[in-house]
Amino acid sequence: MPFAKLHESGQWEDEYGGLGPAKPGLASRQDPVGEFPTGPAIGERFPDVIATAQDGVALDVHRHRADRATVFVFYRSAVW
Repeated sequence: MPFAKLHESGQWEDEYGGLGPAKPGLASRQDPVGEFPTGPAIGERFPDVIATAQDGVALDVHRHRADRATVFVFYRSAVW
């Protein structure tokens, strides 16, 4: 059974320190009950982020995209 503990925030914490509204388990964590933050609305400015690219290089998202439209994809808990 995957590691899961109830965090002081009231959300569930997984073995990597990720927090979410549903308890981690063997099934996917989709369709959580209640309010579920999904990120900025379409057209809303993305927060300032320095991300690490797949080759390990730090990347300032806003500077790199130079005001062009961007799709930012997160792969959380991916096992490679």
